[in-house]
Amino acid sequence: MRMRDTNRLAEIETLLSVIAEGSFSAAARMRGMTPSAVSKMMARLEERLGVTLLKRSTRKVRVTEEGARFARQGQAILEALDAAEHEASCGRVAGTVRIATSAAYANHILAPILGGLLHAHPEIRIDLVIGDNVSDLYDQPIDLAVRAGPLEDSNLMARHLGRSEIVEVMAPPRGDDPPPSLRIGFSYVRRDMTWRGGAPRLQVNDGATIAALVAAGAGVARVGRFTIARELAAGTVVPCDPHAEPVFEDFHLLYVGRARTLPRRVQAVLDYLAGHGRVDRAGAGSNIVG
Repeated sequence: MRMRDTNRLAEIETLLSVIAEGSFSAAARMRGMTPSAVSKMMARLEERLGVTLLKRSTRKVRVTEEGARFARQGQAILEALDAAEHEASCGRVAGTVRIATSAAYANHILAPILGGLLHAHPEIRIDLVIGDNVSDLYDQPIDLAVRAGPLEDSNLMARHLGRSEIVEVMAPPRGDDPPPSLRIGFSYVRRDMTWRGGAPRLQVNDGATIAALVAAGAGVARVGRFTIARELAAGTVVPCDPHAEPVFEDFHLLYVGRARTLPRRVQAVLDYLAGHGRVDRAGAGSNIVG
């Protein structure tokens, strides 16, 4: 689109004021301008269009047929712009929201609450992008991302989703068998999941697989308590040291931009997850803290 020096919307609004008031002076008072500025603006508009819009006399300004037609079309443009602005700022909560999250958070936190979200907002569609190594919000068309651990990108906005206890777990002891010593860990770095004395020998990028390995007696792992609450309750895994000093990990819901300028569909999902998707409310009795 070719850029223009003139403010065409201001010209249309001023023309409509002149037609409504019948004079440059009255239109100038309405718009907070001088009569000379109004007259010059209308002259520039007529020169650019190559047509006379207004008939001027010492006492009255009258609109020509061409001017009336242009004014009607200009009024329609202004009304369409008002409607577009209203739709953008106060329109329906509708459309697709893409959420990037780990499989563990999706399975244990999102799965129980997404039905309620979609019921509350029937015109919203959710596209879950599952992966324990969450994609960069700047590289992918992601609206919201759930991340665990410390925040590293100061350019992203965040809503806190609570804190989850990190527990070191193993399979229950069997008879006189020695406790497992093989360390199982995530294949990407998370500060609160790291081990002292070196990296784990077995690395996995999926929390559910880690839980299955631990339950099978393959080794010990450090995981978020909410991700293994069912196994703990069933007794298929147990804490390595029930009296260990607890360690906690923060969860955040990240997005690009300021909350007040987010699309309404994204803002609605953001608010719902901030209230219902907290890790410190997952699984009654799972001993997750806030």
